[in-house]
Amino acid sequence: MEGSVSSTPSLHVFDWAIMALYFALVLGVGVLFSRKEKDTDEYLLGGRRMPWFIIGISYMVSLMSTISLVSIPGEAFKYGITKSIHTITAPIAAIGTFYLFVRFYFRAKVFTPFSYLEERFDRRVRLVGSLIFWWTRVAYLAMVLYSSSKVFEGAADWPVWATVCLVGFVGIVYTTMGGMKAVVWTDVSQFVILVVGMAVVTAKCAGAVKGGFAGVIEYSFAHGRGFDGIREPGFFSLNPYVRLSFWLLLISIVAEMMFYNSSDQISIQRLLSTSSYQQAKKSVYTFAAIGLPFAAMLWFLGLTIFSYYGQHPAEAADITGDTALFRYVSIHLPTPIPGLMISAMLAAVMSTLDSGLNSLATVATKDVYIEYFRPNATELEQVRFSRIMTVVVGVFAIVVALIIASVATSIEETIMEASTIWIAFGGVLAPIFLLGVTTRRVNGNHILFACIVAWAITAGTVTWYLISKAGDRPLSFLFVGVPGPVMLLVIGYVCTLLPGKRDPQKSAGLTLWTLRKDATPPTPDA
Repeated sequence: MEGSVSSTPSLHVFDWAIMALYFALVLGVGVLFSRKEKDTDEYLLGGRRMPWFIIGISYMVSLMSTISLVSIPGEAFKYGITKSIHTITAPIAAIGTFYLFVRFYFRAKVFTPFSYLEERFDRRVRLVGSLIFWWTRVAYLAMVLYSSSKVFEGAADWPVWATVCLVGFVGIVYTTMGGMKAVVWTDVSQFVILVVGMAVVTAKCAGAVKGGFAGVIEYSFAHGRGFDGIREPGFFSLNPYVRLSFWLLLISIVAEMMFYNSSDQISIQRLLSTSSYQQAKKSVYTFAAIGLPFAAMLWFLGLTIFSYYGQHPAEAADITGDTALFRYVSIHLPTPIPGLMISAMLAAVMSTLDSGLNSLATVATKDVYIEYFRPNATELEQVRFSRIMTVVVGVFAIVVALIIASVATSIEETIMEASTIWIAFGGVLAPIFLLGVTTRRVNGNHILFACIVAWAITAGTVTWYLISKAGDRPLSFLFVGVPGPVMLLVIGYVCTLLPGKRDPQKSAGLTLWTLRKDATPPTPDA
C-alpha cells in the first residue's frame, strides 16, 4: 500500500553501481580530451569552433547546476511559484543583455571579458574586476557544492560535510584532466538524462496525487503554493521587507542576466568558444528556447512533490523543501532510476564545478599570471599553471562550502536565499561593464571610487538583513544585492556630468556610441 511506504531514504546496491559507472564514464571523457589539449586555445576555449547549438545547451546547464535543481522545486514546495515570474522574464533579459555586451568581446580574440576593462578604463580596473569575479564564482561554486549535499541528504541521509568533500574531490580531478570540449559534451549528455529523469519523476509523483496533473494544480494552489504572493498588498511596492516583490524580481533577473553576458567568465567563455558573434547569438537563442520549458518543469515538479507529501503526511517527517524531491526519488522510484537520477544531478555538479574552475583558472592565467608575473610564459606553461589553479580553487571552494553550510543552517536559509546573500558582493561587476559600454567620460578613478562606496553599502545591507532575520520583520533576500550596484551606477553616471577631459582612445570602438570609430584616435580632446 502507498500509505505504508517507509519514509527512510535508502539506495539499492544497483543505484550505487549506476552512480559509480556514470562517474567513471564522465572521468573517461575528461581523460580522452585532456590528451588533445596542449595549448590554452584548445584547453580553455575548445579551439573556438564549438557548434552553436551544443554551446546553447551547455550555456544553460552550466548556469543551472544543482542550485536550480534544488532551489526551484524547494522554493515551490515551501513558498509557491510567485518567484517563477523571475524565470518567465529570463529569456528576454538574456537576449537583451547579450546584444548589449557580447559584441565587444568578439572584436579581438580575447579569453576573458576583463581585458575589455583594461581597454576601456585601465589596468587597475581589469585587476579589480578579475578579483571580484574570483570571489563571486568561488562563492557560487561553494553554493553548488552545498546544494549537492541536499541531494544525498534527501536520498541517502548523508551528512553535508561528507557530500561536499566527496563531490568536490571528484570535480577537482575531472576538471584538472579535462578541458572545454569535455565540459561541453558532458553538459549535453547530462541535459538529456536530466530532462528524461525529471519527466519520469513528475509523471510518477503526479500519478500518486489525487486528480493527477490537474490535482497537483488544484491542491497546491488551494494550499497557498500558487501565485499567492501577487495578491499580497506589498507585491507591487518597493518595500524591502516584502520577501518577493515584482520590482525586486524584475531587477534581480535583469541584473543576473547582465552579469552572465557581461562579466561571467563561465558563460562568456562558452560563447567565445563558438566561431563568431553570429554563432554565439544562436547559442543564446537556444538557451532561451530550452531554458524556459525546463525551468517550468522544475517549478511544476516542486508543486507535485508538495502535493504528494501534503496528501501523505505520514511520510513527511523531517522533510524540507530542499530535500523533499530527492527523498521521494530514493523511496518511490524503482532501482536503478534513483541511481541514474542522482548521478545526473551530481554530474551537473561536476559540470558546473568543471566550468567554474576552468573559468577561474582562465582568469588567473590570462588576467593575473600573464599580466603580472610571466608575460612570456609558453602555452604549455600556461596550461600547467591553469591546472594548478584548478586544484587550489577547488580546495578553497570546498572550505567555503562547509562554512556556508554552517551559516545557512544557523539562519535557516533556503538554497535560493543563501546563494543570493553570499554572491551579493559581486553585484558591482555588471554595473561596471554597463558604465563601460554606455558612457564615454567615466574613467578608472571614477570606477574604483564607485566600487568602494558600493561595497560599503552592500556590507551594511547584508548586516541589516542578518539582523532582521532575528526579528519578526525580515528584510527581503532579493533586496540585499540591490542598493550597492544601484549606487555604483548613480555615481558613475553623475561622473559623466563632471568637468574635465576625456581620452577618446578609451572609448573609440568600446562603447555603444562609438562602435564604428577607430580604436586608436590620434589625440585626446575635451
